[in-house]
Amino acid sequence: MNANFKPLGLAAAVATATAGYAGVVNAQATLAGNTQLGDLAIVPYYTVMEGYATGVNVINTSGRTQAVKIRFRRAADSMDALDFNVVLSPYDMYTGFIQESGGDIFFISNDNSCTAPAYPAGGFKMPNIFREGAETGYIEILSMGAPIAETEAVAVSAKHDATGVPADCAGVRDNFFADGVSATVRGVVDSTTTVQNVAGVPTDNTWEEAPESLKVSYFIKDDDSGIEFGNNAVHIAEFLDGPAMTNQQRGVRDGDLLGFDHPNLDGGSPIGGGASIGLYEPLRVTLGAAALINDWSQNSTGTFSVDTDWVVTIPGQYLMMDLPQYIALYEAGTPELCTYAAGCDFRDIPMEAGFTVYDREERGITVDPGDLVVSPQPPEEIEIVALDKEVNVIQWGTSPVLDAPSQIIVDKPAGAAFGWSSLVATSSASKVQSICEYDLVNPLNPMTCTPTSTPAPLIGFAAWQRNFAELAEANYGRIVEHSRVQSSS
Repeated sequence: MNANFKPLGLAAAVATATAGYAGVVNAQATLAGNTQLGDLAIVPYYTVMEGYATGVNVINTSGRTQAVKIRFRRAADSMDALDFNVVLSPYDMYTGFIQESGGDIFFISNDNSCTAPAYPAGGFKMPNIFREGAETGYIEILSMGAPIAETEAVAVSAKHDATGVPADCAGVRDNFFADGVSATVRGVVDSTTTVQNVAGVPTDNTWEEAPESLKVSYFIKDDDSGIEFGNNAVHIAEFLDGPAMTNQQRGVRDGDLLGFDHPNLDGGSPIGGGASIGLYEPLRVTLGAAALINDWSQNSTGTFSVDTDWVVTIPGQYLMMDLPQYIALYEAGTPELCTYAAGCDFRDIPMEAGFTVYDREERGITVDPGDLVVSPQPPEEIEIVALDKEVNVIQWGTSPVLDAPSQIIVDKPAGAAFGWSSLVATSSASKVQSICEYDLVNPLNPMTCTPTSTPAPLIGFAAWQRNFAELAEANYGRIVEHSRVQSSS
């Protein structure tokens, strides 16, 4: 296992390097953060609410072919709502966006890069299984591996010709079927070997750990208001320590641990013989935050307004539930029965979040702690709220920015139009947080959940929206990533 993940694109790379986790993140993280490259990227938020669409751009900056998993997880419980694979040839770029149409959610792309499954007319439609509540969530993008040479059949098939079209996407897709047999039957043999048909002859492809070369960015846009904002994803370097090829036919619910549920934020397939598992624990350390800091606005002057929403995402909470039990309860219409007492829910959420809020003149919700006061005087006020979802939206302005299905409202200093806040979040005190692993013999059996004392991972941003009521074309938005104080325990 590689426990030396480097968080890239996080504002606190320097703070991370000096916060006491030298064995997990070192001074090199500051330099690496400037590269914005890795083998794992997390987009903290996607939305298709109220006319919004969310786009992603995935760039392979290396001279190596790569297989990439793109997975959309819904906000409430991070269930896998939609995932697919794309194979990027050297220096290739894949783009697309997710939107709602007619009550369904689609991922739309005009890109020619090979996907598994094949890209259908009209786009990838989100399956019904976890469609409910999946209008918002976050995105995982993982590099599953690279063929050992560009002469491997899959690399030759994925290569674009002079017209921009790959040579043989059907051949590329052969590598994602289940039950492959070396040199005999197309599909995934294990995480290091896949088989495709070349001129009718089953041909092995051998995979290895991909280079740290993915660059992922995203944008959120609303055509009606003219607002669009975007940012780089959160990039993690040296996450997977080997190839993590899996099939796109079956999943754990079919009893297949070499299927589309892997790789994930805990690593590769538990039976694939490639990338390690157990990686969520060190990832939690890398992304753990003692505090998130950003500014806010609720400034309104009639025809002009500036509003702010915060997004706070706690990625990977699905790894802290007994998933076979939870999914069975969900399908029975009783997901609320997945509790800690029932040996089902070991997540950090609901997290207790304390907000210390200031305006731009250092005035808090109560008295400035630097003032002289007539005693007795109450302490500086910290408002406590619950972060009860895996993707949480805090509305600071008079109007919402992201039109999230639910928002958290935090009190601001009286009369203040803008300022800043520090958020300190702690894991649920009513549970012993644990990370769960599948039974390798029968993955539908209860999972083994092992206690963890690592901090909850926290990522996100502030989304700003400036509205000119009489000049819509002047509207604009921006995203500012949260600054962070790294956890030290």
